[in-house]
Amino acid sequence: MATISAVLNGSKNYFDLFDLPIGFVVDHSRLCERYRALLDGDSANSYGVPESAEDSTCEQSPIEIELAYRTLLDPLARAAYLLDLLECRSEGYGSGAGEYGALEGFLMAEIELRESLDEATSRPDPASAVAGMLTDLAEQGASLEKDLQRVLADPSPQNLTTAREILRQLELVGTCRRDAEDRRAALTSRS
Repeated sequence: MATISAVLNGSKNYFDLFDLPIGFVVDHSRLCERYRALLDGDSANSYGVPESAEDSTCEQSPIEIELAYRTLLDPLARAAYLLDLLECRSEGYGSGAGEYGALEGFLMAEIELRESLDEATSRPDPASAVAGMLTDLAEQGASLEKDLQRVLADPSPQNLTTAREILRQLELVGTCRRDAEDRRAALTSRS
């Protein structure tokens, strides 16, 4: 998943745009409510032309509003955006340190998970084995999301580095879940 860069040149970040506190946990009903209000406001106005100097919500185009909404709606995209935003605010702190070692560990974990998936599909009851693996991946993803929420509650440089690693693990779990779901669908179609 590509990390979405924080909107630093504009007057608002995605959280400000939807009047939400900056954090991993968002109020989905407030997000949806503000999304509809922003789109309704923009359709009444000529897409991005402010009616007055005080009307700052109209500075965003419908495309920017849609991107911001989808980013904040998806937990992984929201976490990546939040990390970018927090890292840019913490005096030039970046995620480049130790990137090679983290990438190497990520690739090894991906290989191990894919090998486990291959083993599951070669068992006598592959559908059951893949279903079990999907359950394990769902539990692992839920646990990682809790860890991410906890770490992002205190955005220290060390916690931001930890959050990046957790985000990578969540992305890996998501990729493996999609692969497992594809294999389960293929096994179901063969039956």
